[in-house]
Amino acid sequence: MHKPTAFMTWMDRPAEAMTASEVVPAAQWFVLITLATLFFLLGCFATLMWVIWRRSVNPPPHVRLLMEMAEEEEREAHANAGKTDEKPAASWEREADWWRGSSKDGEAVS
Repeated sequence: MHKPTAFMTWMDRPAEAMTASEVVPAAQWFVLITLATLFFLLGCFATLMWVIWRRSVNPPPHVRLLMEMAEEEEREAHANAGKTDEKPAASWEREADWWRGSSKDGEAVS
């Protein structure tokens, strides 16, 4: 059968052009470079995680102060959660809507 010569993929290669011994080292280098890249990226991620952990365990003084202030506000909020902000009205105080002219029964005062 006739093979077209326009495409190089269809041409037969000479026996001495590329041998198996030339392909194997290239494949080994590919594996080595891929593994080196993988371990490099794992090292980068491990270093990044270590830096994040280190900063969370031992933050700078100004960040530590902000964290302490936030914790103090949370403690105060939890302590005051059961208490109401409204104080009971004294007997001499008027109702909040006294200026509308309504009485306690809901009737308008004239």
